[in-house]
Amino acid sequence: MTHEQILERLTRIVAETLDIDDLVLEPGMAAADVPGWDSLSHVQIIVAVERAFGVRFRTGEIASMANVGELVSRVATRVGGT
Repeated sequence: MTHEQILERLTRIVAETLDIDDLVLEPGMAAADVPGWDSLSHVQIIVAVERAFGVRFRTGEIASMANVGELVSRVATRVGGT
């Protein structure tokens, strides 16, 4: 799975979780750049990402992710993405 494919799937997950129809995520975007992405929805998004990709993140990893691109990279590492 490529980074682009992961980003597309991640965008769908976040859009569903936050109920945003026309969401476009970019690798450099942080949670603060997305309307409604607060601490509670962050937990919901991470859980949905873990389920969708069949991965698990440690608490420290979640806290250290600064933007969407880092989340994509961590998913790619676990699913053998390129």
